Amino acid sequence: MNSTTLSISNNWSILSLEAVLAIIINQLRVFTKSSESIGLTTNIWHSTKSPVQDKPKPENRRERGSRGNTSEQTISSPESPKETPDFYALLIGINFYFPHKLEGGSYRNLRGCVRDINHVENYLKNTFNLSPDQIIKLTATASDNPKQPKESEEFLPTYQNIVAKFKELAAKAKPQDRVYIHYSGHGGRAKTIFPNIKGISGLDEALVPTDIGQPNSQYLRDLEFAKLLEEMVEKELVVTLVLDSCHSGGATREMEDDRVRAGGFIDMTSRPTDSLVESLQQLEENWEKLTANSRNITVANGLLPEPQDYTLIAACRDNEFAFEDVFEGTERNGALTYFMLKALQEFGTELSTEDLFNRISNFVHNCFERQTPMLIGETKGTFFGGQSVVSSPTPTVMDVDVAKNRIKIQVGQANGFKKGAEFEIFKFRTRNFQDSQNKVATVKIVELGASDSWAEVTELHNIRTINNDLKSGMIEIGSPAVFLSPGVKQIRKVAIILPEKLPEIPGVNVALLPNVIPAKKEQVAGNRWIEFCSETDKDVDYFVSLNAAGEYLVLDAEKQPVKNIIFPIKVDEAEASQKLINRLIHIAKYQSILDLDNDVFAPDINGKLKLELGNKSKNRDFLPLETDNNNLYELEEEENVYLRISNESNLTLNVTALILQADLSILRFYPQGKPYDVVEPGQTRETEEEISISLPENYQEGIDVIKVFATMDATNFQILELPALDQSRKGFGNQQPTNALEELLAAVVDEDSPQRNMKIKTSASKKWTTEKVEVLLRK
Repeated sequence: MNSTTLSISNNWSILSLEAVLAIIINQLRVFTKSSESIGLTTNIWHSTKSPVQDKPKPENRRERGSRGNTSEQTISSPESPKETPDFYALLIGINFYFPHKLEGGSYRNLRGCVRDINHVENYLKNTFNLSPDQIIKLTATASDNPKQPKESEEFLPTYQNIVAKFKELAAKAKPQDRVYIHYSGHGGRAKTIFPNIKGISGLDEALVPTDIGQPNSQYLRDLEFAKLLEEMVEKELVVTLVLDSCHSGGATREMEDDRVRAGGFIDMTSRPTDSLVESLQQLEENWEKLTANSRNITVANGLLPEPQDYTLIAACRDNEFAFEDVFEGTERNGALTYFMLKALQEFGTELSTEDLFNRISNFVHNCFERQTPMLIGETKGTFFGGQSVVSSPTPTVMDVDVAKNRIKIQVGQANGFKKGAEFEIFKFRTRNFQDSQNKVATVKIVELGASDSWAEVTELHNIRTINNDLKSGMIEIGSPAVFLSPGVKQIRKVAIILPEKLPEIPGVNVALLPNVIPAKKEQVAGNRWIEFCSETDKDVDYFVSLNAAGEYLVLDAEKQPVKNIIFPIKVDEAEASQKLINRLIHIAKYQSILDLDNDVFAPDINGKLKLELGNKSKNRDFLPLETDNNNLYELEEEENVYLRISNESNLTLNVTALILQADLSILRFYPQGKPYDVVEPGQTRETEEEISISLPENYQEGIDVIKVFATMDATNFQILELPALDQSRKGFGNQQPTNALEELLAAVVDEDSPQRNMKIKTSASKKWTTEKVEVLLRK
């Protein structure tokens, strides 16, 4: 055994015996656990990495949303020998539910939840050298007696025990400590005990304790769960939460499948209303505080407000199922837990939260079409909170079909992509997309979907193969797909027309400009978004001319000035031609996104998305604003409004809103904190906060466009964002693109067969729609 040196500060006159013993015990514990880890059996559930190497690094809490400055190093003292954050886990798994018949239905026993928890426990112990007092576990396992679980009462996940263990963990952990919470079991829905918040006929979402069928048993309800988590956040604990359970509501009413982790009914049974968490009044006040600035009241399984300062992975969306099944041998496991542990075993604890989620969510969805995991909250770090990670918003590889030499990628027609679009596939976890050594393949979309598409492998990189044939393991699910070229053309034709009387500009031969400008085009990145042509060509999109002051004018197809361009480019200023070409490229990209529409006959979804702007009364009722004859809203600058989105279809839609602003910028502004919002059939969504629409500096008038996309599948529209006109665009000049958005801005279009029609008719069009409203702003 290595000797341990105890350093005594000069400021300490006496080192307490208790502190010495604490340090010695801590060192003995580390040594013992390190010794015990030798010779562990290695399989999918046991870490293949050294526990010491995989030990999480200390983290600055501010990287995970700290409320205070914690950047200073921790100072050791006799009363606090620990120098690095500690790690604690609360694990809850429920297979066994006491026999019962509730008003409306019952919760059937599950088979994989306790096994999930045992595997998670083994992983944490083997990876982080956790001692027994760092892991709190509550499980309910079926026994030979159908009326009694294997565990004794003190270890069962009853309502009382669950609340007590949450509080015990919150009290034990210190600021900056990592806390991991994993729940595998049923989700439930019951008559509310918070009528002040939800109304007399409202419902509570809940986790379902093992003894829910007993007369005085209680659910762990949404307001209680939110309060327990908020107490941990307020203490500045680094919290990661995994819920391997269904949305609790009506999605499972007709789903007779014992693999589904939800009851599928509404429990109207009368139950005690006293909470062990806080008083009902305090719970309601906390809920109102958490949802006051949220655009969505609940986001995760209908159970929690939008996470603030913690990370949440939920097994499925609100209208879907969380499945458990047999994946290896004869064991049944939760799909989310199984693929999560498998990824962590393979790639280690330094795997970023987003990389982990991209991998497991696609594996889960490939196995179960009606299960799409959700990642919400703090995502810019490693999964267990070890360190921050800079990530890029790229689409990912969703599936690999080796037999057909193709992969499925997370883009589609609703994102503005077309058949023939090309992407470069990089190794899983790649951050630097300029590193050619990490490039795996080039692919081209051959089967276009609404929000996901199949792409054929056209070339393999850094891999020896015959005829570019894909082999198993060459491309990993979750690998980034970086946009290379649109394939289907988005080129805009530009003609240069000079006035009859040429302005005299010192040092500039104006008559030669029709030759000078096209020659400069090749020097500008992304130049193939435009092509110069003759004024007599058909379908000219833009014209370039000069005014008497020697300033460039950009005109539309009707030879009218393009709106919202208020800053002239003088012909004789430095790099005037390059600035003009950059401006034309930006206008072309902006117009392509503005024109993106879906005119294919799809009665189930087209025309079923309704948008309105309005104000709210004192009672928070929505008051629609009136429009003019052209369906245009007229507002004064900085007038605040609300957006209401109504789903009038019979389908569940995923909704995202972009704002195309007067300065020709494009920004995704709704929802916040996640790529889309789920809107059930017949439901509406209203922004919780007012939208303040204002004119850019020096603008006296302008038109903003709010464009809302709705898809039947999960879609992220961040890739469509653009900066304001004439602002430095990422990917241009000396700066190299590092993410999908920047690649889009710097895209090089194949000019062999140009196509400008943005309204391609395909069967995928039946799965998405878009609507827009226009707002005229005046100072």
